[in-house]
Amino acid sequence: MNKRAFILCGELSAEQYASKITPELIKNGFEVFAMGGDLLKHAGAQVVLDYKSLSVVGLTEVIEHYSDLKKAFNFLVEKIKELKPDILVCIDFPDFNIRIAKKVKKYVGKLVYFIPPQVWAWRLYRAKFISNLFDKVIVLFPFEKPLYENAKYYGHPLTEMISLNLDENDFLNKYSLKEDRKRVLLLPGSRKKEITSLTPYLSHFGKLISEKHKDTDFLFLPSTSLERDIVNFFKAEFTKQTGKQLFEINSEDKYEAIKYSHAAVGSSGTVSLECGLLNTPMAALYKLSNFTYFFGLCVVRSEFITIPNIVLEEEIFKELINFDLTPTNIMDYVEKVLYNAEFSEALQRKLEKLNLMLHKENTISNIAKGIIG
Repeated sequence: MNKRAFILCGELSAEQYASKITPELIKNGFEVFAMGGDLLKHAGAQVVLDYKSLSVVGLTEVIEHYSDLKKAFNFLVEKIKELKPDILVCIDFPDFNIRIAKKVKKYVGKLVYFIPPQVWAWRLYRAKFISNLFDKVIVLFPFEKPLYENAKYYGHPLTEMISLNLDENDFLNKYSLKEDRKRVLLLPGSRKKEITSLTPYLSHFGKLISEKHKDTDFLFLPSTSLERDIVNFFKAEFTKQTGKQLFEINSEDKYEAIKYSHAAVGSSGTVSLECGLLNTPMAALYKLSNFTYFFGLCVVRSEFITIPNIVLEEEIFKELINFDLTPTNIMDYVEKVLYNAEFSEALQRKLEKLNLMLHKENTISNIAKGIIG
């Protein structure tokens, strides 16, 4: 009988990492079950619950989705009790995953937390509790390792996952883009609520910059987790405001779109690190409920929110949150990136340090071995 692993993913970024680890687990004789999506299905996992309806951010959003979260929680607890996996791998999604881990600990051979909560930003006291609850904690950043008694750091998997299949000319030709124009990549997020809240800001910014600079093209990279009607809503609103064509990029050309754009604007998250590793400056936008925002001001310990800024200990990416989030502020940063060569080159030199700080050999393989061993 095969050994069993159960993976819990609460959003797309976690699933991207899980989809790379799953084949390694299967090669080592594990049958893999998961809360996940299409990426994990294609990687060979048996997806028992789709996470899309549960992917929420902020305190008020959690309250709004409470009944869905509770239903999913109860289902997963019963499923894990039934399967009695040799390993339970929790990936990010801390409040949900930690509660599950506490509930099923005695039915599981080993508990592993891959990508634990950002205790360095707030609620540092949780580090000791997590170290006691989980048999192993696998972190993404070297500065996290000392926070946990049982942490391992194998490098950041994105440094291995990012690859380019098209050179710049082939990419430009594929999407009928012109070499002599400035390219701004729009990244409005992977959740419906993110997109609907950020659309007015992105559209107004697009109008401002295209009126002042006629050589600007806008690329749009929709998340694969989005329904088509949300993608069409964003495109229609942006075009209505700006009168400009949006060049929609296919998901398989994601890294080319980031690499060959001169600037990126959008919702932060994993994509901010992808932009950082590909040397593309970004304006990272956050629109939170007022309650979540003011609560965060009281408890967050970190000076920055985007990972490149945190790792480099400097605001390389412009962080625009709630009251600072205005089309004019987006415009000011992007305009400097596009038209101030000295400013842009200085940012890119600093971003080159990210790969040096986060890359290690055989990261994904070693993470999988760490989960098993």
